[in-house]
Amino acid sequence: MTAVNNGATALPVLRAAFEPTGSPRWFVYAMKKLELDVKHGFDLQITLVRDQITGAFQSFEVALKEGAVDLIDVDWIVIGRHRADGLPLTAFFPYGRIAGGLVVPSDSSINGLQDLRGKRVGVVRLRDKNWIIVRAACMKQFGFDPQQENMIVEALSKGTLAELLKGGQVDAALQWWQLIPPLVATGAYRRVVDVLDLIADLGIDGAVPITLFTVTEEFAKRNGELLRGFVRAFCDTADYLKANDQIWVEIGEQVMGGIDQRILTILRDSWRRRVMTAWDSSTVRQIERLFGELLKVGGGPLLGIDRLPSGTFVMDFVE
Repeated sequence: MTAVNNGATALPVLRAAFEPTGSPRWFVYAMKKLELDVKHGFDLQITLVRDQITGAFQSFEVALKEGAVDLIDVDWIVIGRHRADGLPLTAFFPYGRIAGGLVVPSDSSINGLQDLRGKRVGVVRLRDKNWIIVRAACMKQFGFDPQQENMIVEALSKGTLAELLKGGQVDAALQWWQLIPPLVATGAYRRVVDVLDLIADLGIDGAVPITLFTVTEEFAKRNGELLRGFVRAFCDTADYLKANDQIWVEIGEQVMGGIDQRILTILRDSWRRRVMTAWDSSTVRQIERLFGELLKVGGGPLLGIDRLPSGTFVMDFVE
């Protein structure tokens, strides 16, 4: 952590890494425009990293691991794996129910998970939480594991996955949620599955955060007030984005490059449905319930871990 001079006061800097196509850029725009980071005592600085996976790490995970940034958002399955492998990451607040969907060409015969047998399915990576949930749903509802019965193409980036679908190299693509509305708007594609619905089908009622704001354990121990300030700023930003439509028009122009208003409205409403600001023991229990269901269906080989290690979640920074 460093500090910058903001007038007469030196503010601590919080360095975060997100992907250029990720939805965190939307709340970052609003937070910085409204100066909510400064209001809550810090300066949020953003690094945009490549949409790329190297080995077991996404680019933003590499940036955190190497100390280039302090904060990322990532799903709790990944956090648990890293902790089990000796990398002490910890989640201190939820971002939201950030999960993707299955997209197919409009004229496809695929209308649900039951139709996936024998099809070529594109995924960003085999260990992605979206694919894990889809596999578990297929096992529980239809008695087959698509990773065993299908040809699965691992794209290793969201952009490459989109090209595979457009080029007809896969019959279905499990894409990130915010990239689906622009595809569907062309008329050439349709979404057949929302991963959030599959979570309900697995027997989990109520909201379950999927991705969470994450730092190293050491950073959390040394920077409690900074993380408390981020939590306050994020909650204020989320409240503003839920209530104010005009800021979304600016986000569409300044962040999304002048996206079509109809698509922007879909993305806005979907983000509002997905973002979460509740973080207490009951929220963590919801995560543990979903983990338990996934483990029950597919076991450790499905998840890459057979338990969520102690320290995966902390609630020390919520007031």
